[in-house]
Amino acid sequence: MECIQKRNNYISVIVPMYNVEKYLEECVDSIEKQTYKNIEVILVDDGSEDSTFEVAKCLAKKYKNIVLLQQENGGQAKARNTGLIKASGQYISFVDADDFIDSRMFEIMIQACEKHNLDIMECCYQDVFMKKKVFGNKYFLRIDEQKIYDGKEFFEFKPSLSPCDKLYKHSYMKKINFKCTEGHYAEDAYDSSYAILSAKRIMHSNTIVYFYRRDNLGSTRNNQDIIRRVKLGEDKIYIANKLEELRKDMEIHGGYLSNIIVRNILGTILCPFCLKSKYYRGKIRKYFIQYKVNRLIRNNLSFSIIFDLTLVGIRKLITKGD
Repeated sequence: MECIQKRNNYISVIVPMYNVEKYLEECVDSIEKQTYKNIEVILVDDGSEDSTFEVAKCLAKKYKNIVLLQQENGGQAKARNTGLIKASGQYISFVDADDFIDSRMFEIMIQACEKHNLDIMECCYQDVFMKKKVFGNKYFLRIDEQKIYDGKEFFEFKPSLSPCDKLYKHSYMKKINFKCTEGHYAEDAYDSSYAILSAKRIMHSNTIVYFYRRDNLGSTRNNQDIIRRVKLGEDKIYIANKLEELRKDMEIHGGYLSNIIVRNILGTILCPFCLKSKYYRGKIRKYFIQYKVNRLIRNNLSFSIIFDLTLVGIRKLITKGD
C-alpha cells in the first residue's frame, strides 16, 4: 500500500549532464529541496570528459531517489531520450544540469496539472549571470493564468521553446510519440513546438521558478569554435525545414510558427561568423541551396513577422546598451 501511495502523481526529473562538474551539485540540490517530495531524479551522463560522473555518484549516495545512468557522448537530446526510457513517473520534467530551480516549482505545477487534467503546465523562467551575480531578463506571457488553452491557441502567445520550464503528463508524451530530435543543435525549437501544438489542455503561470544560467562558457550558445558554429548554422536550417513540415501537417498559416522558421534562418546569416569567416559563409550558402531556404522564406515571411523581428532586434540593442 505504501509503494502504491508513493507512486501517485510521481514526477520523473530528467537531468542530462555533460562536463558540468562546476554546476551539477547546485542543480541537484535545488531539485532535492522541492516542497513537493514525490519525485525521482534521473541523471544521465553524456560521456563527460571532466569529473561530472564522479560528482553524480556522490550525489546518488547522498540522495536515495537518484537514478544514475551513463552513455557514450551522443548529445543532450539523446541523453533526454535515455532518461525518458527509464522514467517511471506520471509526469515528466527536464532540468539542464547547469541551471537551478525554485523550491516551489513542482508543487505549483503538479497542483495545476492535477486540478485541471493538463497535458502540459508551463512556468516562468529568468536568465541568470552567476559570475556577475546578476539576474537578467524575465520570461512572462501576457495571458490569462486561470484559463486552459488548446495548444494552437496557446502557441500564438509566443511561449518558451525550452522543454525545461514545463511539466508534461507522461501518458500525453507517449500518446504523441514524443522523442527529442537527436544529432542536431537547436532541436528544442522543433521538439517544444510539436509538444505544445499537439496539446489539448495547457496552462501557464507567470511565477518565476526556473533559473537559466547564461554564462556557462561550455554551452553551445557561447562556443566560438568555427566547426561547431557551422554545425549550428546547418542545424538551424534543418530544424526550420522540420518546422515547415509541422506547419503544413497542422495546417497552420503564418503566426508564431512562421516567425520561428524565419528567425532560425536569419540566425545563420545575421551573426558575427557570417561577417568574419569566408569558410562559414561558403558552408551556409551550400546549406541554403540544399534545403531550399528561399522557398521557406517565401512561405513564411510577412510584414508582421518583419515588424516583430525588428522589435526584437531593437530590444536586444537597448538591453545591450544597459
